Amino acid sequence: MLTPRGRSMSRRHRPFHPDHDDSEIESRSTVISRKSDAYQAALGWLVDRIDYEKLASSGSRYRFTLDRMRDLIQRLGHGQHLTVDSTELGQSPPSSVNQSSVVESARPDSIVQPSKSTGVQIVHLAGTKGKGSAATMVAALLHAAGYRVGLYTSPHLVNLEERFRVDGEIATPEEMIGLIDSMRPIVEAMTAAPIGGPSFFELTTAMAIEHFHRRQCDIWVLETGLGGRLDSTNVFQSHATAITSIGLDHQHVLGDTAELIAAEKAGIFKRDTPAINGVPAGPVRDVIVRIADQIGAPLMHLGDEIQITPNTESQKCWGSSFQISGLGDWMPGDTVVDLKLEGAHQVRNAAIALALVDALPDVTRKLRPEQCIHQCLSSLQMEARLERFDLPDDRVVLLDTAHNADSIEAMLTVLNQRMAGRRRFCLFGTSADKNVLAMLQRMQPHFDQWTLTRYEGNPRFVPVDDLNRTALQAGLSPNRITSFEHPIAAVQNAVNSLNTGDVLVICGSFFLAAEIRPWLVQCCGSSSVSTTSSSSTDGSSSG
Repeated sequence: MLTPRGRSMSRRHRPFHPDHDDSEIESRSTVISRKSDAYQAALGWLVDRIDYEKLASSGSRYRFTLDRMRDLIQRLGHGQHLTVDSTELGQSPPSSVNQSSVVESARPDSIVQPSKSTGVQIVHLAGTKGKGSAATMVAALLHAAGYRVGLYTSPHLVNLEERFRVDGEIATPEEMIGLIDSMRPIVEAMTAAPIGGPSFFELTTAMAIEHFHRRQCDIWVLETGLGGRLDSTNVFQSHATAITSIGLDHQHVLGDTAELIAAEKAGIFKRDTPAINGVPAGPVRDVIVRIADQIGAPLMHLGDEIQITPNTESQKCWGSSFQISGLGDWMPGDTVVDLKLEGAHQVRNAAIALALVDALPDVTRKLRPEQCIHQCLSSLQMEARLERFDLPDDRVVLLDTAHNADSIEAMLTVLNQRMAGRRRFCLFGTSADKNVLAMLQRMQPHFDQWTLTRYEGNPRFVPVDDLNRTALQAGLSPNRITSFEHPIAAVQNAVNSLNTGDVLVICGSFFLAAEIRPWLVQCCGSSSVSTTSSSSTDGSSSG
């Protein structure tokens, strides 16, 4: 039975910080730094495994399969956490199947069987947007309840070790070297075998599990990387699952309709394992419901069994407040939940996180209302999720990773609610696999001036000249567009262009946010995320 650790009060109730603090890292790792040859060599070996982007750029399709991941976890010695071997519910890429077969991948004769209990509980999240935020909230709530919690998310913003967190603390350089070294002989053996060597994401997923094992975590919170059914995180026996949202993204891999994408993401459901659904009623939810029924996963819906009521009495100038009903006695329906995170989409993410905690009976039967674990959410903030920088003269910079239609819509909703009446600037750069025209068309009416740029650390960027042409197609006025090849020059110019009361939104890509954020922290300060947790720039942004 899962029991909170008997740690001292200072350890047990230590604040959960999802944004890493390099001074904290140095106190835990005094021998190795990110600039050391040992760290750079280890990281270089791992980054060499990034092959999916190369294959995608050449027009071929990487063979998504769970065979390699299962073999990798077995070789690491963690096979007890795997689901009983499944047929992988069919191997065909979702875009190659007919709409009528959208739920065939979950047919009852190939349902994944649960494995025996291992003492570790696993929470698994999928979704087009919101899954990273919700996963971070789940981890923070469970940490506040007294458990040691491992959190695996992707992509990272600046440094790879951001993907591997225990109680909010990222892995140290020494830990990273140890984890990578443990993978080397296994990769060599798999590469020489018919099954073939693992991919970069398979390796980082395995590293997360090994890290959580070494740190003796009670609970693992895993965010899918892409899709769900054939995602590397889907080989483990979960104890609670969730789909935060469904939208059109990564269609070249997941399918070209929302229904096909929903079928892929619902592939994380397991028999007799509680599942939370954040998708509203309609054809897309119907797909999720059918798959849950066929698999035998008990499903609860946000908006039905779980109700959210906005707190209209809140006077917060930034952040959110709501009440939630439909959970256990540990969370009375009249409880007010305050978030430091802004936006109705974050309220929904928080509700999903609370519902996932509620779905873990070994946890909730020990919780009492007076513990108020929800209060940890009032101080929880994440880098580049509508991260606010306040400048003199009431100028505001908002840094956001919005990079698809749904996340752009969520950003615009906040902008229109919180920044009405202000002159608005947008700094935009994005990736070649995104629907650039649709994003710019949606944003065009909401901004007065534009700065177009690209990121530099990954070859997937849209060239600035191409971005300019697409912007004109989207209806942007040429005399309102400024272009820069270098993102730091772009943000310097954009910030210097702000007058009293103006707001600048920076969005379009994780990669862009990663390259711009250190400059914002250094030159603008006053972030809604503590500046002591700012990102270092001496790592590799490869995710």
